[in-house]
Amino acid sequence: MKNLLVKILFVVVGLVIGSCSQSEIEEQVLKPSVEQVQMEELIQYVEDIKPYVPAPLDVHTRGFWSSFRSWFKNLGKADAGGYRWGRDNGMNFWRGLRVSLTTSLVTAINGGDARTSWKINDEWKVYSNSSRQHKELGNSHNRAIYELCRENPTLRYGSNISDSALSSMIETKLKQMGYSDVGISSLEWGNIIILIRNLKNALNTSSDLNNVFIAGISSSPTLDYQFLDEYLDSVLLLEDREEMIIFTEKIYTKIDSLPGVKKELLKGMVSIALCSINLWVPI
Repeated sequence: MKNLLVKILFVVVGLVIGSCSQSEIEEQVLKPSVEQVQMEELIQYVEDIKPYVPAPLDVHTRGFWSSFRSWFKNLGKADAGGYRWGRDNGMNFWRGLRVSLTTSLVTAINGGDARTSWKINDEWKVYSNSSRQHKELGNSHNRAIYELCRENPTLRYGSNISDSALSSMIETKLKQMGYSDVGISSLEWGNIIILIRNLKNALNTSSDLNNVFIAGISSSPTLDYQFLDEYLDSVLLLEDREEMIIFTEKIYTKIDSLPGVKKELLKGMVSIALCSINLWVPI
């Protein structure tokens, strides 16, 4: 009888311990990571400091600017997303820029009628002091596209250039700019071809470009792209470049204050997005 009671006691204790362990496991699974919590904080911060700009009263004017802001936002998302996609796929800093330039020009070429109302800004350099790597990244992005479009005037109007020829032009340009480590493997090029195809499909169907860059990434950085959306929605309310830069500096400062986020990746995305939307001016 005594042995039976001991066995029952062991079973009960085992069940209690098992139940506690299961609860702890479930709690760990459900508990958000530090990065998730801080990314949500960053997104909320952007929402909190979003500029207040009254909408134009004239419905036609409102529709006009809404259309162009949508085009600019797509460019910003494509450029920043291309860079992030490259980094998420194991590419270095400047090879990530190569992908960004590719997705930028593909988006501009396939961007619909809005692209014909704008031209490349001769004042392409956004940051006067680009000692920080993410700022150099943004300036280099603009310089490369500026020079490519000046050397190939029909490029942004939808010339019949092939994807491989476009990629080759970009690689040559980056090497001319002093960035030697921008070569890609045949496997990487195959993945970029798929990315370009998916990007064109998204543009043709007016789908969210973020899904193009998130697809296939194991870490699925959804919150990072949600942050990019919030940033572009906010900064595109400002029409003065200096105001955009001041606003963006606040974002950089906030990113630097969050130890759990991917700081350099996020600042690189923001820098490219900011420079991208300042690369074009009305004709």
